[in-house]
Amino acid sequence: MKPKSGVARNKPGSGQRFPSLDHVWVWTAVVLIALRPLLIPIPPHDFWWQMATGRWTIAHGAIPTVDMFSYTRYGEPFFNQPWLAQVLLYGMYQLGGVALILIAQSLVLVLAYGLLLVLCVRRSGALRLSVAMLLLTAMLLGFDNWNVRPQTYAFPLFVAFLLILTAWRLPSLRLPAPLWLLPLLMIVWVNLHGSFVLGGLLMALTFVGEALRRWLQALTPGPAPICAVGAQHAAPSQEESGQADAALPLRPLRSLFLWGVVTAAALLVNPNGLGIVGYVTNLTSNSAVTTLVTEWAAPTTDTVDGAIFFLYLMAAVVVLAYARRPPDPLDLVLVAPLLWLSLGAGRNIVWLSFVLLPLLVVQAAPWLQPPPGAPRRPAAEVYSLNWLLIGMMGLLLLLGLPWVKPMLALPSDLNRLVSVDTPVEAVQAMQAQPDGERPQHLFHALGYGSYLIWAAPEQPVFIDPRIELYPYEQWQDYILLSAGQNAEQLLQSYQIDGLLLDHERQEGLLELVRDDPQWQVRYEDEQTTYLIRR
Repeated sequence: MKPKSGVARNKPGSGQRFPSLDHVWVWTAVVLIALRPLLIPIPPHDFWWQMATGRWTIAHGAIPTVDMFSYTRYGEPFFNQPWLAQVLLYGMYQLGGVALILIAQSLVLVLAYGLLLVLCVRRSGALRLSVAMLLLTAMLLGFDNWNVRPQTYAFPLFVAFLLILTAWRLPSLRLPAPLWLLPLLMIVWVNLHGSFVLGGLLMALTFVGEALRRWLQALTPGPAPICAVGAQHAAPSQEESGQADAALPLRPLRSLFLWGVVTAAALLVNPNGLGIVGYVTNLTSNSAVTTLVTEWAAPTTDTVDGAIFFLYLMAAVVVLAYARRPPDPLDLVLVAPLLWLSLGAGRNIVWLSFVLLPLLVVQAAPWLQPPPGAPRRPAAEVYSLNWLLIGMMGLLLLLGLPWVKPMLALPSDLNRLVSVDTPVEAVQAMQAQPDGERPQHLFHALGYGSYLIWAAPEQPVFIDPRIELYPYEQWQDYILLSAGQNAEQLLQSYQIDGLLLDHERQEGLLELVRDDPQWQVRYEDEQTTYLIRR
């Protein structure tokens, strides 16, 4: 009998028509993840100086090794590790401006979380649960790390490592496990972002965990532990999946070890060779970085982000404690080091979320399974409604495109492509001055330094987001001067003859100089004031 009014019932195990409700769930996840980078304007800090460095690299055919943008550290050695990301950013800008960069950022995040969704679904067999928990995890633990910068370009590489290694150790997933691909991905990663060390960590933990599992099985002969759930949405029961894993031969550790050695050797395929390891070590031990940069600080319940993180961890503990079966020990081996890193620095939380989510989905999935022997009655599918929902989500995505949203009356500055914190008009006003009136030693906000490097490379900066370049003492002086403390001495010490001040972040200094006859206001808007010494 044919379904009426676009309603159909799928028989158990039969193929689903398009679009099913499952397709709506997946499409919703894609749209919501894609919209975030499209709707949020690009902040200046980690964007513009990366673009400027990519521009210099392409123009000169070489990677810069010394500072050439500041007057306080000009000529000092600078280790520019993410050169490939910088070249990609500037290349996209040349092709399509900031709009194309936003589109690429959206696609990168969709790819990363799409691969993660594939892993969760194949391991749990619960598509809608996987989508719901993916979105919840992304919104709570990922959004603060989705700004346009080299780090986000490493997200798909991290998840690809996790997916390949998980497919290798869990044959029941029936996913390809091309270990040979990992060295190739590492060559890209080591030139893209300093987080490449996490790829090596995933391989090492997988090898150690699998070696321990074999050793424990040798001590206690018997059925292999349950390690995964079935591969499809209509997945077998957990017991059936566990038996399937036990019946399959274990992957040979030798292949993982050999490809691990090749992947380690791939780290050397970068302009600085083995020096890349020293760069990561120095960066993570740099007092200016670990003390002054908020995302390098340990999360605490005093901040909203920290409180959300700890609440998420509490929920994860509840899921693990009340799950119907013990977790795969190797999942815990992967989670533990990244949890430790996250407790030490908030910027590591996003990496923890990638390895923690599959574990939580697998442990929570049995709660949705019907009791044994209960009849399975597939829900009715209203395909016309599914099409409507897909169309509505597609319309939202269309309205969020960078060529469309500037024409919309969106709240705040969501219709902008770059953040209002970017001093575009103020820098143009400064550049319009005759050369003889331009300041030689300009003091400015941190984010303004990033934009100045891009928009006014002829104007040397006092400081910028290359945190490790500047000594800790200079950062202390920057903080004091921005607050208006010890201002006259510091202005004289650095021979500062121009100020480009952020009203919100440098209010203390602005109050001191606004009525000072030694300083003349040359430009002012709601966000920025530009002054020169008379």
